[in-house]
Amino acid sequence: MEPGKLLSEWRKTRRLSQLELAARAAVSSRHLSFVETGRARASAGLLRRLAAALDLNCRDTNELLVAAGHAPVYGETRLDEPAMAPVRQALEVMLDNHQPYPAGVLDAHWNLLLANTALQGLIQAMVAEGGPLPDTGNILELVFHPDGFKPFILNWDLVASALLRRLRRDLDLRPDPRLQRLYRRLEDLADLPALLGATPTSVDPMLTLQMMVGGRRLTTFSTLASFGTAMDVVMEELRIEHYFPADDATRAFFEEAG
Repeated sequence: MEPGKLLSEWRKTRRLSQLELAARAAVSSRHLSFVETGRARASAGLLRRLAAALDLNCRDTNELLVAAGHAPVYGETRLDEPAMAPVRQALEVMLDNHQPYPAGVLDAHWNLLLANTALQGLIQAMVAEGGPLPDTGNILELVFHPDGFKPFILNWDLVASALLRRLRRDLDLRPDPRLQRLYRRLEDLADLPALLGATPTSVDPMLTLQMMVGGRRLTTFSTLASFGTAMDVVMEELRIEHYFPADDATRAFFEEAG
């Protein structure tokens, strides 16, 4: 995509006028208009200021720079590369320290990258009871798939609706093609308009995940954490999800298993 068009789309996504964005980035609105229409070529420095003013993440800042013919400013290092060893070690410490309760690491597209022993055990228990899971590591797809986690989730409508709304928020903030493909995949698995049209209601202070696994009713809630000082595309997008027992029966289940 042309850099001007990409910049214009981001500005509209953020609901900013050219004047507002120009003021934030300390550039004239006339020059910004020329950049958006392709009449002027923006320097790398200007594009970085505009990316900051638009609150773009590392990946989208790189995309904007590359579209304009500049070098990306942020690295994109795979989690298994030597340079990411300290990050992987930190993630493993967080996952191990959460034992005996489940925890996992997700990327920006909801793919499960790492899982502690408790989460692996929970997944294995579902496989033992329901058979092999679909060949995907995408957590959202597994939640929605009739041969995935869905048969084990007692409050599936509530959980699916909440997750779908989170995915919609992600798409509203960042029109990512891979997230768009994931959304279309979920459309094949469920009636998404009906899920979005239903207003989730609960008397609890937080959404709980209620499951029936091996004849045991499990109720958990989760928290999401991320790295606050990431200067790498992959590192910035990592999300660590910790599950906590919401009742004594669930706590006993995981402590016995652990």
